[in-house]
Amino acid sequence: MPKLLNPDGSEGSFRTGLFLECTASSEPSHAAPLREAPLPGKCHAPARDSGYIKAVAALMIIALIFTAIAFFLNVCGLSKSDIRRKYIFYKFATYLAILAVLMELTALIVFPACFYVKMKEYGSRRDWEVDWSYGLAWGATLFTFGASLLLICDKEHEEVYYKEKTIYNPPPELMN
Repeated sequence: MPKLLNPDGSEGSFRTGLFLECTASSEPSHAAPLREAPLPGKCHAPARDSGYIKAVAALMIIALIFTAIAFFLNVCGLSKSDIRRKYIFYKFATYLAILAVLMELTALIVFPACFYVKMKEYGSRRDWEVDWSYGLAWGATLFTFGASLLLICDKEHEEVYYKEKTIYNPPPELMN
């Protein structure tokens, strides 16, 4: 998510993300490296009007909101002692976390794929690299997926725990 949201992590002279395009102040030619790129040392909103950028940004923002809501639902579920209410909170937290993972996966695949197709608009530049924050976004997606799996496993643990609980009713003659 950080790579898509913040373009400042690259080491090249031109960096692009979902919300900003930047040209490094150390640009060797002291001119904008690409058509419609900002002047060296400056940033601006992406000059290209591509629907995929808006779609990916919307997916990432919605996924962030779903992840935050799932986190708070999980905390609410942990604070409940009634197993039925706890299960309801866990169920909704799991669904929201899985939806967030699907949205993040879609965004993380669509952004570089569509960018690769659109590279011809950038002229003669031949190599494009992603930095560590793109890998961090994949890691965050995997951790969100792992959290949803743990919610599923924790629910099953509670069910097994309560199913094994036994109640002993002694015969009436032993009640003295």
